[in-house]
Amino acid sequence: MAGLFFGVIMGLVFLTVFDLRSAIIAGLVAGASFGLGIWFFLSSKKIKKQTELKLQQGDEILYSDRANHIYKGEALGGMLYLLKDRLQFKAHNFNVQNQTVAIALSEIKEIQFYNTLRIIPNGLKLLMPDGETARFVVNNRKQWKEQIEKAGNKEV
Repeated sequence: MAGLFFGVIMGLVFLTVFDLRSAIIAGLVAGASFGLGIWFFLSSKKIKKQTELKLQQGDEILYSDRANHIYKGEALGGMLYLLKDRLQFKAHNFNVQNQTVAIALSEIKEIQFYNTLRIIPNGLKLLMPDGETARFVVNNRKQWKEQIEKAGNKEV
């Protein structure tokens, strides 16, 4: 999806310099290159090792996937893990802000969806009783919500 989005944007930029056919070809090449670059980056052993969660005794990963944690204006790349008592995000080391965030399932008051850039339906917003929020960009946000509700045994 990122490659497609990037390719369309670059195609429009190239349209200001080239003719329509050249702009379309350049947009396709740029999008495919960007998409493959992101795929290789995220599939690397180094990223997997940096985002691997070290489990405590009794911990069990119920669900996990790549995600971005929106924190202080930065989309931190990493992995989001759902354990039986908490959500835990572990950022990779290529972020400016590099942190691990843990949110107890008992502290999640409500789960909402939002659209990234107001159009991409991949945002998950967690509201806490104290008014704090945590925002994540995830794949399959409906599945994430269902899994969190099931693990927290609550109807959010």
